[in-house]
Amino acid sequence: MNRTSGGCEENCVYYKPITMGREVNEGLPVYKVLKSKTEGSYVIIVSRERTDGKLQYIAVLIDAWKMGLKDCFGSNNITKQEFQKKLIKIWGKLTIFAEISLSEALWFVKYGLRIAKEVKTRIPLEFEEFKYILGNMDDVKVEGSLYKCFKCEKGELSDEVVKLIKEVAGHDMAAHVCGTPAETMIYCVCDECR
Repeated sequence: MNRTSGGCEENCVYYKPITMGREVNEGLPVYKVLKSKTEGSYVIIVSRERTDGKLQYIAVLIDAWKMGLKDCFGSNNITKQEFQKKLIKIWGKLTIFAEISLSEALWFVKYGLRIAKEVKTRIPLEFEEFKYILGNMDDVKVEGSLYKCFKCEKGELSDEVVKLIKEVAGHDMAAHVCGTPAETMIYCVCDECR
């Protein structure tokens, strides 16, 4: 038998685990917004402080050179100490991250979604579960070429270069070699970075 929230009060012991930690984000302050200092694939982390002092966070892995948004995890209920320990456990040290603004983070996530949609990368279920932590992305605009300069991350690439990257991405995705040593290595830059 499946139990729904219908007829339950907010404090119902059966209903509470479903709703715990999913506070409306418009009122939750941002705790930290981080981007890894890596080229090609990078991690965007957005964390918010709940009213009880604990955090909710989403960590999104974006392959800006081929697949777009390709992995995600997060938590609705974690202490600040557990959050820091988790980051250190996964990435070894916190110095690989730089603090960025929430608007920058939302741009990178929307950019990763745009690439993923175009090359048909499967969006992870975890993204659907934790994306509410990001807040509303309706006003975030990602325009111009599908792929951006591999060096400056913002410069436009020509249609021919974008077509080549899409072909290489499709080949590597079909061969299941993205993120492995067998992956095809390309490095495309905008005119300004050239």
